[in-house]
Amino acid sequence: MRKLLRAAHACALAVVISLTSSPFPLHAADSDSAVLILAQSGPGAWTKSVKKAVKEAELPYPYRLFFGMGDNADEQRELQDMITSLEEGGAHTIYAVPLLVSSYSPVCRQWKFLLGIDVQPGFMNNPLFPVQKHSTIHFADPLNDSAVVVEILLDRTHEISSAPAKESVVIVTHGPNDNADNDRWIEILYSISKRLKERGGYKSVEGITLRDDAPPAVREQAVDFLRERVKAADQAGNRVLVVTLLLSAGGIEHKIGLELRGMNYVFNTKALLPDSRISEWIRSQVP
Repeated sequence: MRKLLRAAHACALAVVISLTSSPFPLHAADSDSAVLILAQSGPGAWTKSVKKAVKEAELPYPYRLFFGMGDNADEQRELQDMITSLEEGGAHTIYAVPLLVSSYSPVCRQWKFLLGIDVQPGFMNNPLFPVQKHSTIHFADPLNDSAVVVEILLDRTHEISSAPAKESVVIVTHGPNDNADNDRWIEILYSISKRLKERGGYKSVEGITLRDDAPPAVREQAVDFLRERVKAADQAGNRVLVVTLLLSAGGIEHKIGLELRGMNYVFNTKALLPDSRISEWIRSQVP
């Protein structure tokens, strides 16, 4: 009897292993669910890193990957074609996952508008209409102050840290143009900074938005504030660590270096990608 039970167990285990090791999602072929990954457009390195992160997420459903802000007719048509394709493949539910640092941006609002999640477009005076759809779309939150952001930034600071109790960390992110959006971004950065300080044991941690696309006067004010904070930490006798909160390198990290020229600080220019934890986050947004 024990031999028979062992044989049956071995057979069942072999079936489970063969199923779980399949290179295809177990229920993707006839699934009524699908995934839409949304990312801003960028240079080739950015596109490649996003595609790699999405592939490594090993999503269990069919998916499409959209690049763009959704602020022109061509991108609207492309998004429409993706929704139509997923629905023709049998999807009644589509999980939209935005690869953005913050919810508080016109890009996030524009995506929501085009997908019929929000009635207010992200870009004013934009003569676009929401896509036609028959499916239910669930729009996930961007990264914001999620645990994965804290974990990755903790590693980025550790890479350039030597004595946390005597170090001040400055997190720099792109930031929005709108003042109200900026206030909400600062709240997110405060949440991240608080946990980074507790976890890393640093003397101080704060987050600053560069507001890189804002009008010159607004951006200049943001740059002045960044320089003031780095200078103050240095004059207080702290070793200053600057890290970026960006999805991918190749953006404003070079501008940050220029704006802080002549100052005393250590800079880690690494972005959130590439990092396998972003793939894990993408997968976690899909039931």
